[in-house]
Amino acid sequence: MRSRRLGYRKPDLTSLFDVLFIIIFAALIRAAAVENAAAKAQQPPPPKPKPAAPATPPAVAQLQKAALADVNAQLAARSPLVIRVSAKGVVTAIEAGAKQIKLDVPLLEHSPDPDVALSYLGDRSADMRLCRIAAVHLGAADLAAYLVIIAPAAPLVDLPHALHTGLHRDLGRCTTEQKTIASLVDPSELPRSKQ
Repeated sequence: MRSRRLGYRKPDLTSLFDVLFIIIFAALIRAAAVENAAAKAQQPPPPKPKPAAPATPPAVAQLQKAALADVNAQLAARSPLVIRVSAKGVVTAIEAGAKQIKLDVPLLEHSPDPDVALSYLGDRSADMRLCRIAAVHLGAADLAAYLVIIAPAAPLVDLPHALHTGLHRDLGRCTTEQKTIASLVDPSELPRSKQ
């Protein structure tokens, strides 16, 4: 019996630990690969470069240049008519050449609708639209001979919403109702005068 016990050896666990380590290591690598693939799948694909705008054919570019020169010449031939508007929405003056007419014509009114604090009078009455006001005070049937320049006293972003949107709507109304071209000039875009 003793001889049998002497020949008996305890099992060697080293190789079992090696196998277990290799299996766990392989599982961790596989999990990291799956996680990396999932992260890449969630990222949006890189944006495709926008195709370059097609080049304007030389013949069209020449026509465009000639058309712009013609429009500029037509506008330059018109007399400037400046309509000055205060930051509170009052037409304060009309300037046509050497003629300057001082005014105090409100463009806004308080609205009975609590959701609309102010409303633009030109939306309700054609006689309260900028170019109509100018035509009446100049005694002109229309403003076809003028280039109307709407000059607010404050930057457009600082104007009340009703005034801002009303002035923009009046640009189109000047064309359709008074046969003129109007421009709204933001004073914040003008070069500062040296004092």
